[in-house]
Amino acid sequence: MATEKQIAANRANARRSTGPRTALGKLTSSRNALRHGLSIPPQSDHAGLEEIHALVQALVEGDPSEMKLVAANDVVLAQLELARIRTTRAALFADINGGRDDAQSLKRLAALDRYERIAYAKRRKAAKIL
Repeated sequence: MATEKQIAANRANARRSTGPRTALGKLTSSRNALRHGLSIPPQSDHAGLEEIHALVQALVEGDPSEMKLVAANDVVLAQLELARIRTTRAALFADINGGRDDAQSLKRLAALDRYERIAYAKRRKAAKIL
């Protein structure tokens, strides 16, 4: 059971941890996930839909069941996501090697690991079904 002092401390912390309050803070925070474009799903690129469809069909050529189609689609999307991450990482390495914006580029480079781990996990999970 929490004491009155702990409850008061929790409430004080909760009041401070409610996110941005000003319009500028809310705008800045809403753009965080769009900083490098990796949170945009690959299927939003209409030019690549034919390529995605062809790769999915190649993966399920023997057994076109619905479950296999969904799994193949997930594998292809995860692989495309990994390719985008590698492209972004190469650009960041070029920035670092060029001597531009070293600290910011290193911070963004470290953030790419999260997206890469998620994409690998999606691909691994879908590949088990195939």
